[in-house]
This record gives sequence, C-alpha cells and structure tokens, in this order.
Amino acid sequence: MEQTTQTLTTPQPTPAGTFSVKIENTTYVVGVHFSQTAKDTLEDKMKRLMLDDVKTANF
Repeated sequence: MEQTTQTLTTPQPTPAGTFSVKIENTTYVVGVHFSQTAKDTLEDKMKRLMLDDVKTANF
C-alpha cells in the first residue's frame, strides 16, 4: 500500500499595501503605493480616467 504525505503550511499575513491574486496555478503578489501629498480623491481620479477614455474612444 502506497502512503502519501501532505505538508500543510500556515498562510503568512501580507504586509500593508500588498495583496495576492491567484490566477490558475500562479500567485501574483501586487504592491500598491498611494501618494501622501495627492490632491485628487479616488472618485476624482476615476472620473478623470473614464472621461479620458471616452474622449479617446478607448473602450
């Protein structure tokens, strides 16, 4: 009779400003950075990006 063993690992907490995404068999660790001196809010930035896309027909 063949015996198989499995090794269980405890997930490590990810540092602040990073997250991981698993796509198929690959796990990507993504780091994000936010400027502390930015004047735009997230809403302002998203509106500007969407307007730029509409103006250039990039959708």
